[in-house]
Amino acid sequence: MPSTIRDVAKIAEVSVATVSRVLNRSATVKEGTRQRVLKAIEECGFTYNAIARSLSTRKSVTIGVIVPAITNPVFAQSTKGIQDFANSCGYSIILGNSDYSSKMEDQLVEVFKEKRVEGIVLTCSDIRHEYIQRLKHSKLPFVLLYNIPFDKELNLVTIDNYKAAYEIVEHLIHLGHRRIGMIAGYFNMSDRSLVRSQGFKACLNEHGISFQQRDLIETDLTFEGGKRAMKTLLEVTPPLTGIFCSNDFIGMGAIKTIREKGLRIPGDISIAGFDDIEMASYFYPELTTIHQPAYQMGVKGAELLFKILSGEVEGPRQIILDHSLIVRNSCGPVNQLKQ
Repeated sequence: MPSTIRDVAKIAEVSVATVSRVLNRSATVKEGTRQRVLKAIEECGFTYNAIARSLSTRKSVTIGVIVPAITNPVFAQSTKGIQDFANSCGYSIILGNSDYSSKMEDQLVEVFKEKRVEGIVLTCSDIRHEYIQRLKHSKLPFVLLYNIPFDKELNLVTIDNYKAAYEIVEHLIHLGHRRIGMIAGYFNMSDRSLVRSQGFKACLNEHGISFQQRDLIETDLTFEGGKRAMKTLLEVTPPLTGIFCSNDFIGMGAIKTIREKGLRIPGDISIAGFDDIEMASYFYPELTTIHQPAYQMGVKGAELLFKILSGEVEGPRQIILDHSLIVRNSCGPVNQLKQ
């Protein structure tokens, strides 16, 4: 016969009410008593009925998480950060994958509302989409990850994408490159790619390097997208000597196309990515990139959401985490014969 809350109370030598307060994470329970109750729960194998609790308290003890691409290690790491923090608070997560679709994001938000999640942590395609405005004016708390802080009234955790893009393009310029192209994710699918392209153009302009629209290709944020776009950029005359890619998948796809054409990296052309996924340091050649603190992004996003839920944070809070330039061997001095 399954153990009951009364069995736990008997073993811990406390009242049923005290056990209930421990299960509901009440701050009124002394730490010594809490630990005694938790030990008793473990001893008798008591399983708390979270469904029953949600019916009585009208709380689901869950938060929703929406990512654009569950296959991207960046979003996998931030999701782990969210889950680890939520679990430490006694919460579970429900995960949804949007495939970089604003329509799917909107649908997932509605599904999460039906499941009565207490809040959402999400990365959206475009923070300016109308469903984000509807969500902003609803009673459901949410925190955005990675997105661009176009709207100062939204809770958000991100990095400075403009500055990061500027820094990595400037790295190419310092290596002597003057003909630099960019492969970006579709701007209507990633506001991050849009702002990274703005940092790219600004850096060229401030160093007196002209920009040609033909040198920037929008594509899918995938290996295949990078391969296809690089084939187009290799036809540019005079040839480009450096390429900035708005994520590492694109960068690795571009490298594959370049090597298939018999060109050397970085001897003939330098490639830089963005994200610093683990594979970037194992790929050949190892990819120069921008490091995003993905796991910390998830932890900070979840922490901010729980502060909102507890009433600790009332006004909008926007947290900008540090990024860093990771220099590896996919970028090198320009080949003067080609410049």
